[in-house]
Amino acid sequence: MFKKWMFSLLSLGLVFTAQSASAYLVATEPARLNPNVATDVFIAGFGGDQGNQFTHSAVLGAKISRDRFPQRQRVIIAAVNDGAGYEGGLLEKGGLNLRRADKDSLTGERLVATLNSLGVRASSMQFYGHANTYNGFRLQTKYKRLDHDDESFAALGRFIRTDGFAVIHSCNSAWFLAPTAARLWNRPVFGSFAGSNFQNLKSDGHWYYNDPGFYPNNMSWKDSTSQLTKNTISCADGRCVRLKPVNIPYHDSFGNFSRGLGFYKVFAPDSSMISRALVHLTMLYPTSTAATPTSSRDEFVKALADWMCPSDRSLAKYNACKAAIANEDFRSKPYLSFFEGTSISCGNTSCNTKVKCKAFKVVFSVPCKTYDVAEGRSTVFSDTLKQAFAGWDQLQSGEIKF
Repeated sequence: MFKKWMFSLLSLGLVFTAQSASAYLVATEPARLNPNVATDVFIAGFGGDQGNQFTHSAVLGAKISRDRFPQRQRVIIAAVNDGAGYEGGLLEKGGLNLRRADKDSLTGERLVATLNSLGVRASSMQFYGHANTYNGFRLQTKYKRLDHDDESFAALGRFIRTDGFAVIHSCNSAWFLAPTAARLWNRPVFGSFAGSNFQNLKSDGHWYYNDPGFYPNNMSWKDSTSQLTKNTISCADGRCVRLKPVNIPYHDSFGNFSRGLGFYKVFAPDSSMISRALVHLTMLYPTSTAATPTSSRDEFVKALADWMCPSDRSLAKYNACKAAIANEDFRSKPYLSFFEGTSISCGNTSCNTKVKCKAFKVVFSVPCKTYDVAEGRSTVFSDTLKQAFAGWDQLQSGEIKF
């Protein structure tokens, strides 16, 4: 019954009014999708105390997609936070055509049904939202999350093209969600081994976390920018916002973790998938210097550094990291790291450190902790850069195309 109703809603383009936080919105570009055209899919979860920042992140992702790959289609599926009227307007101002569903919460089952009704397969599928190792990714209600062992989570892989990839922009998505998704979906999937936080652009053109103390006070936030796309876009009302892992291990009410990473870690069942995925992500991530299929090596290095290097307030670590990438220090320094803590050691499918969670979360207790299953210093930073530059070489030779 739900599938039939949803298909009717989407195909007719009917617009319903939803003012409760139990609704979700669907927007597409173009209005009528072609199942044979590559599509970038963006899924924004319920923001709660973070307001509409997940939706803003998804809209910016769609703008980046339009700039880098204008031949593609775009889909945003977003949980309603405050009101469907305002948030639907955000999607329309972002260049998408609104289809709106009301009353129902965005669950894993409804996400699968929505993607099925749209009939497209994703070149990229990016999730923006809250997550924890205890019970997964929050689509809407915190009591029915999308967890790594859910049937609907496993089903999402069939909506991603064989040359596509996924990113779960959230806290701690690399412990369970990303590696499980990579195995079940047979696709490269990126996740975070730390808390992920929002960043905005300052007037110097750099991204900074938007919490006091994490950005220089002698600069203003950008009102508009032409750095991210060829056309100038407005940054007013938090529209230029992205998520990025923080550069310290995670310590919060859901876990005390001994290791982490300051950038998204990619997992894949086959190492041959990774180089392309790293180049693809670098092009679709909102970076201060845009990377496109025709970018120079210098532009690619700057874009790569923008999502792999620390975003420290003074830019000292960022600049040192960027120089190390440009000089390819990672080729002779396998243990190179700019993480403020102990970096986790991982291969392409698993890691030497795991997380174990208690069956129930007790008030004032921490339910999840890390434990090591093998020894060995981390080479993840250097390994990732080697794979990224291999992808760049393949792009230049024509071995991979976008």
